[in-house]
Amino acid sequence: MTLHNKNGEALEAELRPFRSEDASQIIACIRDAYGDTYVKPYLYTEEGIRQHEEEGSLCFSVAEAPGGIVAGITAYALSDHFPAMAEIACQIIRREYNGYGLALPLALHAMGRAEELDLSAQYARALGCHLISQKTLDGMGFTACGFLLNVFDKDLFAHRFENGDYAKIPQSIAVKRQNKTDVGAVWLPDRLVPIAEAMYKKMGLAWTHRESAPDLSGPDLWNRELDENHAALSLRAETCGADFEKNLAEAVRERLDANKEHTNQTINLFLNLSRPGSAAAYEIARRLGFFFTGFLPSGKEGEYMILHHPLQTPVRLDEMPHIPEYAPFIEEMRRCAYK
Repeated sequence: MTLHNKNGEALEAELRPFRSEDASQIIACIRDAYGDTYVKPYLYTEEGIRQHEEEGSLCFSVAEAPGGIVAGITAYALSDHFPAMAEIACQIIRREYNGYGLALPLALHAMGRAEELDLSAQYARALGCHLISQKTLDGMGFTACGFLLNVFDKDLFAHRFENGDYAKIPQSIAVKRQNKTDVGAVWLPDRLVPIAEAMYKKMGLAWTHRESAPDLSGPDLWNRELDENHAALSLRAETCGADFEKNLAEAVRERLDANKEHTNQTINLFLNLSRPGSAAAYEIARRLGFFFTGFLPSGKEGEYMILHHPLQTPVRLDEMPHIPEYAPFIEEMRRCAYK
């Protein structure tokens, strides 16, 4: 593959899957962009890279320049948190190879490999709501699905792009369906039906809106992941039962207490909308200070709404760059935040 920069200089690059001997150069690539602050610390060891490759949880596509130099990387990542969904992630171009347009072919290479798997969808998160990344993903057929707010402490995560006027760096979310065509019943509050309808239509997914039961019953099923360095708690509510309000309120109190020692604590909640009662759970979460920020659709185990609780951390929606496709989510967040 031959690419050219704006000065007409040519770059010959081969796109290929990871080889074991690439590990040291991938570390160099990451350090070139992030120093020692990248959020996946296991990628700073050759053993960590090779282990995740062997497990199939993080599979790199590599752009090899003349001399065997790894000029850039992109990966697809699989996790137990959202089964049968691949995240297109870890896209890094070494500084000396910026400007040749490597990012798009690398992303397409990783996506093409993920398309060979039995997946319901692929998704991507644009760090700092990076505008060029949003435009590129839109051009590749991904659909804007909202935001994750206050994810990374900007003082702990150095990268080439401006961190913006945030206490913590947000991410925009885009999803592309793969083997799924009908998501089935979605229990969703009426106020969010128009934004969901537009999203599913663009994705080419059939769905059925259902009214939620007014009361919650049965057991709660939760998953939680705490990033202590970045003071970020991620909750995944698979089923919302009779103790949902009590458990969620306790999580908020716990993080408020933690805020006394480590400021800028925040919570992102993933609420499974494929379960009856999820709309009632949404209203409970709103009363406790959460507000809607987007969706993670087309999952194997359900459709997820994303809600955010900033606790005492500032939310600066006006500072978030976004292409027009994200505007409905920004408008809804403005209506909901802190109300």
